[in-house]
Amino acid sequence: MIDNINANQVGHILGKTSLSNPDATNRRVQDDTDATLHVSFADLINQAKEPPTADAAAVAEAKELLLSGELTSLENIHSAAKNMLQFGV
Repeated sequence: MIDNINANQVGHILGKTSLSNPDATNRRVQDDTDATLHVSFADLINQAKEPPTADAAAVAEAKELLLSGELTSLENIHSAAKNMLQFGV
């Protein structure tokens, strides 16, 4: 880590009164490297195409509960409406 410290930037702390190279702070490095990001979204697109397996079990359980009539009680409807208003859909 200490190797990363530029002596020209901390000379005043070390007691040096002048920079070893007076133009060091004014000199700009000419670097014409392309700074654009090259990102491939292929993996993300492939993940989106794959059906989630964990949610399939939850959907199947929800279907069973809906068909059984357990979820359509007035208490559950009221609770669901309250949660929708509080947390959003």
